[in-house]
Amino acid sequence: MKLLKNIIDFYIQSSLHVALAIYALVEVTEISLQLSTDKNLERAIFFGTIVGYNFLKYFESFQKGNLDFNKNRYIIGLTFLSIIAVIFYFLQMNSSTQIYFIKIGLMVALYPFLRKFGFWKLFLVSFCVTAITVYALIIQQDFFSDKEKIVLFQRFLIVIALMIPFEILDSETDDDSMKTLPQRFGIFKTKWFGIILLLPFVLLEFFKEKIEVSTLIIAVITALFIGFTTLKRDKYYTSFWVESVPICWWLLLVFT
Repeated sequence: MKLLKNIIDFYIQSSLHVALAIYALVEVTEISLQLSTDKNLERAIFFGTIVGYNFLKYFESFQKGNLDFNKNRYIIGLTFLSIIAVIFYFLQMNSSTQIYFIKIGLMVALYPFLRKFGFWKLFLVSFCVTAITVYALIIQQDFFSDKEKIVLFQRFLIVIALMIPFEILDSETDDDSMKTLPQRFGIFKTKWFGIILLLPFVLLEFFKEKIEVSTLIIAVITALFIGFTTLKRDKYYTSFWVESVPICWWLLLVFT
């Protein structure tokens, strides 16, 4: 049992789980819009997510000299291997995609310095995730269809909603000066903010020629996760279960 817990902890702490969640969102976009995406881009996104999230998680500890290199040696090793993989797949992309990929990477690199603007952090992360899981896949086309514009906006909304449980659980440890959503408006209003965002997310689905039932199911699941979020929830509630929602969405599209 301890071995299984250690494996799960490594899977989460090394950002493999969140990388799979981001990759799942890429696949959701590809299936929903019936795109034929460059596999090099998809793989670069997966490994880039590991690099980006580990940078965000461990940057402060590294900066302060508090990072335990021995304890985190496997995570550090995985991160370096992921950097190599990103470089390899990056070199296989066309120049326009490479430039766009670099821009997103720079935005991620700026995150630790922008984190103090807690209220805007939510929207910055959602913008980056939307950019890399939707926009990056459709920029190579000559024009944007109405469905693509809808999916773009839907993704922005659902990512913000999925981040609400994280915002609530982090509100106890976040510095008061950050003025995050729960710190400004309280947990109850923050929950309602997340749930209200799901209304346009669902309504936009009805502007498509074909309604995807999976979108409605994901909206309900997300609302339930937001509703049941409390400060007493353990770390697995957000870092494993909430981050599994995009994976669930992908599987729903594949098997339904």
